[in-house]
Amino acid sequence: MPDILGLLADEKVQRALAALKARGFNSIDPIVEFNFGVKYPALDGIFSSSEETREVLLLLSGAGILISEIVDNFSICPRCQSHRLMIRTRCPSCGSSRLVRDNMIEHLTCGHIDFEGKFKSEEGLFCPNCRKPLLQAGSDYRTFSFLYKCLNCKSVFSDPKIEYLCDNGHVFGENDLRIYNVMVFKVNPEKKFLIDRLTLNIEDFLKPLIDEGLSVKAPAVIYGRSGARHIFSFAVWRERDAAPSVVGHVHLLERAVGAVDVLAFWAKATDANVEHKIIITFSGVDSDGRSLAEAYGLKIIEGRNEQDIFAEVRSYLKEILGARRLKEALVE
Repeated sequence: MPDILGLLADEKVQRALAALKARGFNSIDPIVEFNFGVKYPALDGIFSSSEETREVLLLLSGAGILISEIVDNFSICPRCQSHRLMIRTRCPSCGSSRLVRDNMIEHLTCGHIDFEGKFKSEEGLFCPNCRKPLLQAGSDYRTFSFLYKCLNCKSVFSDPKIEYLCDNGHVFGENDLRIYNVMVFKVNPEKKFLIDRLTLNIEDFLKPLIDEGLSVKAPAVIYGRSGARHIFSFAVWRERDAAPSVVGHVHLLERAVGAVDVLAFWAKATDANVEHKIIITFSGVDSDGRSLAEAYGLKIIEGRNEQDIFAEVRSYLKEILGARRLKEALVE
């Protein structure tokens, strides 16, 4: 499973999740515009560019929170990914871009091929090469729709060499074209609960601690003694302390906390040299997980209601940190 908590440490992901929750979208639909490329109106004003929006949506799709589906495509420059392209045609024989295109006639008797206008006269159709009249289509002549003629080498052809020029001046051939997939993103109904859990405003829940001189960061990135980078749902520091006194992990899955979850959290919290460790779960804890937590000295706080859970978290932090005047501050 992708490190969803790690994604949450990305401020852009936090903004996207908050917008999805606040605006109640189940589908983030694209629109294609020449000036802007692909836009997602559902997230207007959240990100500075459409590419930034797509980048975050792909991260959420990779984590399983969103489901992506290709609904369209267009061509882009392989060097700068610009979608503003011009098509240029060149002669496949000499490479010249001095081409003209129109209906053409072939005089079957002498084999001359030229534009239809060159055969027309007031008296009818006459071959400009041998001057014989063209009376019967199919026996005297045949017509072609929209052939090309090179004004440089006089070649006539139906399939010119195609070349592309982007608005940044890059020139490339058809084989170098890249395809940009236009995608719709839908909230995965099986992971919809994660949006609510990932957008918990933990700092607001723990504001009484901040008012008492403690520092709270959610999520928190802490480097361990091993040099590894660890991400926690929240961390609490006493004033002026370099290392956090408490780290917490909000269990994000619908299944109960198990022994593997406890062991993984204990390992990274120990590496971060944090004394007090809290696991918060909305989906319970199994017997193995509870036994291991007790053996390792982890505090597990469980429940279904956010307010009740974080009231217990604040009470526990008051108990272990002994912050001044917390008793009055914690009164609901």
